[in-house]
Amino acid sequence: MIIVTVAGAQRMLSAPIERIRVHGGPRHLRLAELRRVVTPLLDDYWLLDLSAVAAAVRRLPWVDRVRVERLWPDVLRLEIREQRPVLRWGKKAFLNERGERFTPGEVVTDSRLPLLTGPEGYEKRLFHAYRRMNAALRPLGWHIEHLEVDERRSWRLHLNDGVRIVLGRSEPEKTFVRVVAALRRLEKGRRAEIEYLDARYEHGFAIRWRTGKETIPKQSHG
Repeated sequence: MIIVTVAGAQRMLSAPIERIRVHGGPRHLRLAELRRVVTPLLDDYWLLDLSAVAAAVRRLPWVDRVRVERLWPDVLRLEIREQRPVLRWGKKAFLNERGERFTPGEVVTDSRLPLLTGPEGYEKRLFHAYRRMNAALRPLGWHIEHLEVDERRSWRLHLNDGVRIVLGRSEPEKTFVRVVAALRRLEKGRRAEIEYLDARYEHGFAIRWRTGKETIPKQSHG
């Protein structure tokens, strides 16, 4: 629990709020910012607008959820749940565990988190696609480091070990299922030789192996 003293509380109120208690152990939220947005809203204990306080706190960058209550005689209690970043979105934002984008007040770089990049409004679609695709690739020994949708709406996967898979624009998620089905039929040692796979072909894939050779299967892997 953190106690923030409200500087300059108005003593003339019959029951002024003197203290703010913050629960939830916030790690990123700055208490100075919290005080800045809450203090102007403080009123007499009985007249305090709890919904207005909650709305102001929720607008802070790292706040996901907040519960507000009064404790007699002079305490405002805030129970705050911070945003939990699970994926990076572009250069400045994150996605939480529900696939919702949030942007901290300052740029925070955490290269351990996988990166998604895509057009505005693609956040939840890519979030769910990432989870499905990553689960399908895990038994093959791969995971996604970067899922990218460019301005032409072409999908690309950047995997660990430097493997790249291009899915293209036409039904990329169905194409991915076809790619995984084909990869499962390859021996583990052969899969490890793949450097680049282009699935933008109607019949088969273009593969560049780590040896530098390229192959384009003539038959569909559907």
